Amino acid sequence: MPRTGASSPRGQIFVPYNGKIADITHADTNQHTLILANGAGTGAIAGETRKIIAVQCATVRIIGTGDFDIYPNEGATFMVCPGFLPYTGLWTIIAPGTQRLQYSLSIVNDDWDLYCFGYVVEA
Repeated sequence: MPRTGASSPRGQIFVPYNGKIADITHADTNQHTLILANGAGTGAIAGETRKIIAVQCATVRIIGTGDFDIYPNEGATFMVCPGFLPYTGLWTIIAPGTQRLQYSLSIVNDDWDLYCFGYVVEA
């Protein structure tokens, strides 16, 4: 369950979080979407219902040789998390109104775990 976190003067709250939010394997290299949070609290970050505006993610490759790529969606910041950098946390800005993280695999059927180390919500 997300913790409250610390508020900034701009009306943003950093929420510390340390957990796996997805186990990802796809039989294609197409674009995929992970919903981070939603009004019902059933997103990848369980229990979060506030608007997420940035997320710090890291990946761990379980099986495979390819890369896990996080990329822009409607204006989000471009970030790449190469397969040879496990546990490297990258901040990704989430596009307004989307509540989602877009990604792709460079090789089919690679198995990845996606972790979150914290995120920022609107206050």
